[in-house]
Amino acid sequence: MSDISTDLWGQDIALDENDQARVAANGELVLTEGVETGVQDIKLRLVTRLGGLFYDLDFGSLIPDWIYEDSTEISRAAFLAEVTMRVEEDPRVVVGSVKASILTWTEKLLAVAVEWTFIGEDHPMNLVLQVDKSVRELVVLDGRYAEPEAAI
Repeated sequence: MSDISTDLWGQDIALDENDQARVAANGELVLTEGVETGVQDIKLRLVTRLGGLFYDLDFGSLIPDWIYEDSTEISRAAFLAEVTMRVEEDPRVVVGSVKASILTWTEKLLAVAVEWTFIGEDHPMNLVLQVDKSVRELVVLDGRYAEPEAAI
C-alpha cells in the first residue's frame, strides 16, 4: 500500500550538517520524511557538480564554476539564473516560486539566499549558499531564519 506523502516526497537517508548519514540510537539509518526529503534533495543538487553522478548525469549544478568569477552585473545575473534553474528542476517546486538573491559577493566570500515553495505547502522554504573562496568550500545552510542574512 502506498503512502501519498511518500509518493510525492519519496524518502532518502537523512544527512547531518556534515553530509554524513544520520544514525538512530539503535544503529539504524534515519530516513527523511515529507518536506525534509525535498529540501535535502535541493541541497544535494546545488552542491553536486553537474554530471558528477554516473547514474544521473543531469543531476547537479554549475555553481562551483562561479566561485572565482568577478562580481559584475552579468556574472551576478547568470549566477542567480543558475541557482534558480537548478531549484526549479525539482518537480515538487511550484513553477515560478523560486527567488534567489545575492547576500554578498566579495573577493573572499560569495553568499546567496534562495527561497521556493513546494507543491501543497503554504509557506516557502529557503537555503543560504555560502562559498569561502580562500578554501574553495561550498556550504549550504538551512535558511530557517526570519532574515536569510542572519545565516552568514
